[in-house]
Parts: sequence; C-alpha cells; structure tokens
Amino acid sequence: MARPLHHKNVFTLVKMLIVMCVISITLYLFMTIKSSMHSPQNIKDQIKLLTSKIDYYQAYAIKHRQTVLMVFRPNKNNIRVVFQNGQKDIVIPLSPLHLDEGSTLNTIAFDKDGNILKFGKLKFQYMQYHFDLIFHIEQGRYRIVSNE
Repeated sequence: MARPLHHKNVFTLVKMLIVMCVISITLYLFMTIKSSMHSPQNIKDQIKLLTSKIDYYQAYAIKHRQTVLMVFRPNKNNIRVVFQNGQKDIVIPLSPLHLDEGSTLNTIAFDKDGNILKFGKLKFQYMQYHFDLIFHIEQGRYRIVSNE
C-alpha cells in the first residue's frame, strides 16, 4: 500500500521550532551588531558628533537670520539651545561625553551671520581622553585641541 503524498513535504513541529530558533538568533545578532555600528565608539567620532551639532545651530542662525544661544551646562551635562524667535528651547544631552567644570565658557551665541560673540574654551572628557573646543570671536570659528 502506498503512503499518501501530503506527508512527505510537511515540516514537523520539531523542524519548525529549530528553524524559528535559528531565525531568532540570526535576527538578534544582526540587530545588536547593527546598533553598535551606528553609535560612535572612539574619540574622533565623539568629537565629530559634537562639532556637527554646533555647526548645525550655526547654520540655523544664518539660515533663519536670528541669534541662536547655546548654553553649556556642566552640572546637567547637556547643552540648552535658545532661539531668538521664541521657538521652544532644545536640550541636547552630551553623554557619553562629559563637560568639565573647568570650562571658561558657559554660553556661545551665533548671530544672524554665524559669528560667535564670545571667546573661550570648553573642556570635555570621553573615557580616558580629554579635549578642548576653543572658540574665537571671528567668523564662527573654533578649533579642537586634544590632550592625549
């Protein structure tokens, strides 16, 4: 007597559970590796991320022809961005960077032309690395000094 054909190509419950486990483990590994690839892992990436935020608000001041004030708050380890037009303030967390209390600058303002209206230094720490952002009063310029 011949067996029915519909039993040959059917997954058993055990085979289905094994396939689901393999898919689940693969997805888990892919998601954890992908998320760690997008978070900055070294000091150069951290500096680029910080300076891109500063550059963004400088460009915002130029584009919208208004003063943008950035308040650096070491006690809260964040930056508060205040807009001239009354738009709601934005708070930017600095973690994993740490803003040191020894900074000589607590605010910078970009005027409508993108110029910085103050001179001073911000001191940051990331893991065992230290670096400074030194702001100049000309044309919205700053430089990075690494204290490695």
